[in-house]
Amino acid sequence: MRTIRAIVLSLRPLQWVKNLFVFAGLVFSQEFLNPQKFLLSLETFVVFCFLASGIYLFNDIVDLPADRLHPDKKHRPLPSGEIPIYLAGIISVLLVFIGLFWSAKLSSGLFLIGAMYVVLQILYTFILKKLVIVDIIVVASGFLLRAAAGAVVLGVEISSWLLLCTSLLALFMVTAKRRQELFRIETEKTPATRKVMREYSLPFLDEILAIQGYGAIITYAIYVFDPGTASRFGTKYLGLTLPFVIYGIFRYLFLVKVEGRGESPERLVISDPIFIINLLLWMASVLIIIYY
Repeated sequence: MRTIRAIVLSLRPLQWVKNLFVFAGLVFSQEFLNPQKFLLSLETFVVFCFLASGIYLFNDIVDLPADRLHPDKKHRPLPSGEIPIYLAGIISVLLVFIGLFWSAKLSSGLFLIGAMYVVLQILYTFILKKLVIVDIIVVASGFLLRAAAGAVVLGVEISSWLLLCTSLLALFMVTAKRRQELFRIETEKTPATRKVMREYSLPFLDEILAIQGYGAIITYAIYVFDPGTASRFGTKYLGLTLPFVIYGIFRYLFLVKVEGRGESPERLVISDPIFIINLLLWMASVLIIIYY
């Protein structure tokens, strides 16, 4: 039972929250109430849970020496020795294989996106995470690929402005994560387990964090006030959801820069009651305006 628990923890189920981005296509294509399309989106969500968890295990195997020196990561099942390396490797390959096989059964387009995600993450593990700025862009691209996968499997299109907003939000969260990693390293005087962290500075990350936050707000505003959006949904009231987006981004910045959180975006998102309430209000307002 202890080994099973350790394996489940290594799959990082908390980070499956990121896979909710696949539902963007379902909601904004006005197919949310279609049971068949909802099931397709749900399967796509599960596919990315398999792919992501397989990659997480693979990354943990490669980063094992560095993770053993990290103040938090050293307690993970693999660095702490709770799971044998060979077993983690077998599970990683199996999860990726199942994810790609399932994606191929659902849609050839989904398979291509899934394969692209896997290749990109492998390149990130070995090369791209060592390149300053590129490491942030690659991690954020995972969110965009999830959103694209959710649209492709349904055969629908998502507004370019909405995709751009998604990209900026992803960059915003990943940059905030890097910022908090660096803040912890400088505050606690701990060694950086990744060389790329030495190339960043807090003022630089704060500056691009602000640009990304403002950019996300502007692109979302353009999307909801675009006459084409109003024509597509048959309503001009989608702009009423903008205050929730503005507040959500400002709240996230507050949690990062005032309360010192954000090194784990998925934990931050589901642990702050005010952020959760605002997110639920945004979701409810979008659904009501689009569908009713």
